[in-house]
Amino acid sequence: MTLLRTWLLPSALVGAQILVWPGLPLLRGDAPDAAATTAGLVAAVVTLLALGWRQRRPLPALGVVLAAQTLGRLGVSPDDLLVLSLAELVAIWSVAVRAPGRVVRVALAAGALWVASVNLPRFDTAAAYLGEVVVAVLGYLLAAGLGRSRRHWVTGRAAVAGRLVAVEAEARRAAETERHRLARELHDVSAHHLTSIVVTAGAAERLAARRPELAAEAVEFTARTGRETLVALRRLVAVMGEDTEAHRPLRRRLDDLVAGFHRLGQPVRLDRVGPEPPAALTEVVHAVVRESLTNVVRHAAGADASVRVAVDAGTVTVTVADTGVPGPTATFTLGAGRGISGLRERVAALGGTLRAGPDGDGWRVEARLPAGADSGSLPVGADLGSMPSPVRSENGRSLVTAALVGNALVLPVAAALVSVETDVELAGLRDPIVLLQLLLFSVAHAAPLAWRCRRPWAAFAGVAGTALLWPVTALLVELPRGAEFVLLTAGFADLAAVWAVAAYARRAGPTWLAAPVAATVLAVGLVGTAAADGSIAGEPVHVPVTVFMTVFVAALLLAPTLLAWGGGALVRRRRRQVLGREDDALAAATARAVAAARSERERVGAGLRSAVLDRAGRLVVVADQGRLAEILVEARATLAAMRGLLDDLRADERPTSHGPQPTLADVGGLCASRQADGRDVLLDAPATVPALPTDVDVSAYRLVEAALDAGTGPARVVLRLAGGELWVSVTGLPTAADPLVVAGLRARVDALGGRLALRRGELRARLPLPPVPGASVARPGQRRERVPEGAR
Repeated sequence: MTLLRTWLLPSALVGAQILVWPGLPLLRGDAPDAAATTAGLVAAVVTLLALGWRQRRPLPALGVVLAAQTLGRLGVSPDDLLVLSLAELVAIWSVAVRAPGRVVRVALAAGALWVASVNLPRFDTAAAYLGEVVVAVLGYLLAAGLGRSRRHWVTGRAAVAGRLVAVEAEARRAAETERHRLARELHDVSAHHLTSIVVTAGAAERLAARRPELAAEAVEFTARTGRETLVALRRLVAVMGEDTEAHRPLRRRLDDLVAGFHRLGQPVRLDRVGPEPPAALTEVVHAVVRESLTNVVRHAAGADASVRVAVDAGTVTVTVADTGVPGPTATFTLGAGRGISGLRERVAALGGTLRAGPDGDGWRVEARLPAGADSGSLPVGADLGSMPSPVRSENGRSLVTAALVGNALVLPVAAALVSVETDVELAGLRDPIVLLQLLLFSVAHAAPLAWRCRRPWAAFAGVAGTALLWPVTALLVELPRGAEFVLLTAGFADLAAVWAVAAYARRAGPTWLAAPVAATVLAVGLVGTAAADGSIAGEPVHVPVTVFMTVFVAALLLAPTLLAWGGGALVRRRRRQVLGREDDALAAATARAVAAARSERERVGAGLRSAVLDRAGRLVVVADQGRLAEILVEARATLAAMRGLLDDLRADERPTSHGPQPTLADVGGLCASRQADGRDVLLDAPATVPALPTDVDVSAYRLVEAALDAGTGPARVVLRLAGGELWVSVTGLPTAADPLVVAGLRARVDALGGRLALRRGELRARLPLPPVPGASVARPGQRRERVPEGAR
């Protein structure tokens, strides 16, 4: 599959070039001379080979592409090699995706120098030459910006994959960590309370004959300490044995929630101001905090986070903020945007408001709820989902925006200057006044694109509104005949605005309206400009003719505007799917960690209640009665019960492993363990496996592990390496798999740029394998050994 993706685009590009030239001239019987044909074909073949090399050596591939273009221009007109010239954009995009920023800057400088050099002999005027060069450089900037955006996206998915691995590991260790913590608390109770009672009562009994006053002191000490012990044990039982989460006080629920995120390595500071909020608001407040902190783990893991719940003057204010992660890690995510609407609707149903947005380098969520709200007004089935990803500034997106604005600004002026050279009817465009008007129109038309990401509808309205300035200008100042066709190049801004609405608008529903509106506005501008002098194509202007021409032109323009909208909608859908799966998987892993810790607390609480609490109560009773001998017996029995419970906890402990994560080399052992449990599991894998990137290696193991855990019947695991990809197949899954399991699997595969299919009880995954320096060789089930690069 990787091989196909590598060569498909270059082959299609070169094939289209050969079809256009020399194919079409040959079909017309106007065959080019042999030298030109040879130069063009050699340039095409060299370009094909260079683009096939672009993933491993992007910068040298760009150099070869530019050299091939130069060779082709020696014998062929640049207009004939127009299709092949797109190879420059593909090569620059590959450099931007795979190379660091300084290399991208070198590539852009080299491209600008090259295009300035090869176009120098083509034009007789400096204006036309400058227009050609500027348009080409802006195209390079656009390709580089798209490539940097893709690089940020891939880097972000890899970071999320690593975070998912860490959160899953924490979820598996959550019960053990909670058990250790509870064991320490119980040990403190036994060491500081029960042991002191046993020692004091024992000493008083031994010295009763010589110092009878010690008996009274021991009884008093036992009664007082016994009550303290009983209070401490009852507090532990109350905390650990709470069965109904919804009826717990918000204070305890938030404490447990923050503690759960602490166990995931996320620092959180919790502040509470004022009394406990009304019980009707407890669930909503808890949901806002939970989803916001999940968002912090998702997008700014490790950043300082703060939670503040304040009840004052009849208003409950919930604020969750994080400081953000400076540097590239702060630009990984664009946001699924799926949960904010549901959460805002739920808060609004209680008469409150919710705001979410950037706060410096971080993100801030603030919900305000009236203290007298009734939770019964919640909409049925309201979905909290996940908090939206923070849309933070990205170098790639900023570069794309700058390139789009630059193209929209320069294209009309450049088209006018070039048209002057080729069409004498447009010679009037040389007039400085006309050029100035055209420049001012281009500035007004292009400037709104700067808002395309954060306020796409405002950007679209600005672009569409300024398109109507052209016919107004034509009414005020006489323009050269045919100048309206120069306005077509300004439609680039309208297409970019339509794409941005489809890709970035908060609500996806009505975005399709942007396409017909843009087509209509452009048609009105073109026809209105053409009719400003009182005629269209030499015929007098009539209202029916003008209306017909406007509708006809709008129909022609509708196809490209719909294509622009469709491209943006596809990008939006893909982004929401991938980020949604990641959100679901991370939220599910976090929930499993919190649930595992709660389950362990309940288990230990039940043991504490049955084994220790009753004896501690009897100890207090006999202490109040002053019977020293019985006090010693009950104290020893209570201490023994506590130690027995601690021994049980330690017996359940498993050695904490701080070793490496299991990898593909451990799949053999995984299958063997399932076979030892009585399950029929067959492993079909190559004898030796080359070194794999860590994220792919760990994720492949986790895919197999999760697939085997999802089923109970016979299973077959197949591992294959082919075409630069790792193929993983696992049979024996239930036909209706757990949605949370599926979400985790898809998030892991998507983060690696792979593909996942689940059908008829079988998992099939393809994971791309980038080259790894310092190869190592391993067999499934054996330890891996590093092979130095120089030894190969």
